[in-house]
Amino acid sequence: MNLMEQYVVVSRTREKDEQFTLIDAMSLDEANAIFEVRHKANKEAMKKGEAFFIFQEDEVLTLDENNRVVFPSGGMAIIHKLA
Repeated sequence: MNLMEQYVVVSRTREKDEQFTLIDAMSLDEANAIFEVRHKANKEAMKKGEAFFIFQEDEVLTLDENNRVVFPSGGMAIIHKLA
């Protein structure tokens, strides 16, 4: 039986990284599909040139001194870049 996990989506701009949303899903692939449907189609909510990282939330999101996300250990993210 597969249980829902929480995945964090981090938005990256030239200035900083910040948490964009949380997604409940059974896998990273499912979290990616949910992101595609809910958020990627909404261009107004996303600025041109942003990148988005999706990864399982196993620990608290931390930022370094340059306001960039410190990626947690474990499974890597899926990355979306808007053109």
